[in-house]
Amino acid sequence: MTAVFSRGSGGRPPRSKQRYQLDVYRALAAMAVAVFHAYQSNRTAHWPLEGTVWHEILLATDLFVAMFFVLSGFLLGIPVARAALGQSEPRPARVFLVKRVARLVPLYFLVVLLVWTMTNPEFPGNWRDLLLHLTFTHVYSDDYIFWTNGPAWSLADEMHFYLLLAVLGPLAYRLCARFGGTRAKLAVLLTGVGTLIALSLGYKILAKYGWEVPQDRWSVWFGPLAKLDLFAIGLLMAVASASGFRLAARRQRAGFALTGAALVYLAHTGGLSEAFVHTVVGLGCALVITSTTLTTAAPPRFLSWRPLVTVGVASYSVYLWHEPVLRVLGSSGLLPARGTPLAFVVTAIFLLLVVIPLAMFSYQAIEKVGMKLAATIDGGGRARNYYPELDRLSNWEPAPR
Repeated sequence: MTAVFSRGSGGRPPRSKQRYQLDVYRALAAMAVAVFHAYQSNRTAHWPLEGTVWHEILLATDLFVAMFFVLSGFLLGIPVARAALGQSEPRPARVFLVKRVARLVPLYFLVVLLVWTMTNPEFPGNWRDLLLHLTFTHVYSDDYIFWTNGPAWSLADEMHFYLLLAVLGPLAYRLCARFGGTRAKLAVLLTGVGTLIALSLGYKILAKYGWEVPQDRWSVWFGPLAKLDLFAIGLLMAVASASGFRLAARRQRAGFALTGAALVYLAHTGGLSEAFVHTVVGLGCALVITSTTLTTAAPPRFLSWRPLVTVGVASYSVYLWHEPVLRVLGSSGLLPARGTPLAFVVTAIFLLLVVIPLAMFSYQAIEKVGMKLAATIDGGGRARNYYPELDRLSNWEPAPR
């Protein structure tokens, strides 16, 4: 059997800081969720395509929000895992949080304030809803978790995960520093990630079978603790990446991809409890992503297809803007009457044609500005010095004669 671990010199994991090609996955996930909401908005007494295989496929597209959590844990966990294994310098928690806030929060606040203002035209409006959304605490309210901008619940969960990673990262550095061998450090990281997964699954098992929480208690099933296992699955991929895990043989890559696709399919059609559907979907997504990223082979060509890469770069904007755009299009009378397959198709196409250009503009005008502001802070948390040569000149003294 072909080895699945590639090692650098001296038997240590490779220190490559390659950029994984994941933008296409982001694009597919964002567009899938947008299409699901277009389908949902065309529901009357019945779903437009109810009774067909397309209905089952479209219902499953909403599950791909799980992919965002997995990708987030993977990408944010890689620097932490590498630093814990001694492959790079640890990044201060405050730097990590500042960069996350600068990239994500300005657009989030803009969308929330804009939508809230439009839906609360009379003073004082629903200030509780606004306060909960601006503090990312609406995920603890069954009434307000999907208000203002429904998809925003996932970003609130993400913010909780960022704070958790900011706490656990330095702890992982200190614990791993006590051990000299890579295997011991890996054991520490895997134990930590496994604990997070166990906590989330244990919480859902207790809520489902112990407390018997109904499915419409949204704060229980969509809150941070319920989705923590998805983020932790991404962290597990990050640890695997930092350790040097790579799929070398084609049959291994195919096995991971097919198993992952089967899990995603079975999660929706296999009669699994709703409490664990996202967990199985997240695991399936992780296996598929692993089959194309943690490999010794070149990435598949579709991961570099320029149109989807472009959408993927702006996927966060697509995700945040698509529901408000759908609501504006519907209230403006620009969408066909609901309830028919044709109406759904027109709605979905029209939505994507409007939201993708808007998202690309939003990325350039808001997200990139935040990224540039974050770049003014260096890896140590200090103001970045863009002109070090001036410092050298100011400290220059002529040689004594």
